[in-house]
Amino acid sequence: MRRQMTLLLIGAALVILLISISFLIYIKRLHRSAAHFQTVGEYVQQGKLDEAIAVLKESLSKNHFNAEAHAALGMIYNKKDLLDEALAELKTALSIQPDLINIYQEMYLIYKKKGMEDEANRALASYDKLKGSE
Repeated sequence: MRRQMTLLLIGAALVILLISISFLIYIKRLHRSAAHFQTVGEYVQQGKLDEAIAVLKESLSKNHFNAEAHAALGMIYNKKDLLDEALAELKTALSIQPDLINIYQEMYLIYKKKGMEDEANRALASYDKLKGSE
């Protein structure tokens, strides 16, 4: 009986250790992601858009399903008047996370620049719909 209790305690300690290690890895990834976005923000403020794009592409090469990175890349492409590339990134972001409300505003602006009134109105309607559900 005493041996079973010892084994049970050792097993529980190992489970707790594994959970702790997994949590630390998760926190480290979040911190790294936040650091990337801080760097991107600094580059954008300094007008270093190409550098910001490089950081975002590096981040996406490690995690292609990061909706926020795709959205940020789309917004930077819009600043550079690379409208088709911007729309592609924003659409990718929406396919990953459809409730990113600010993407619809950005798409509205891009469609307006391109003279695509129907698409602009649809983007604005999507924005209004999401805004109303908040």
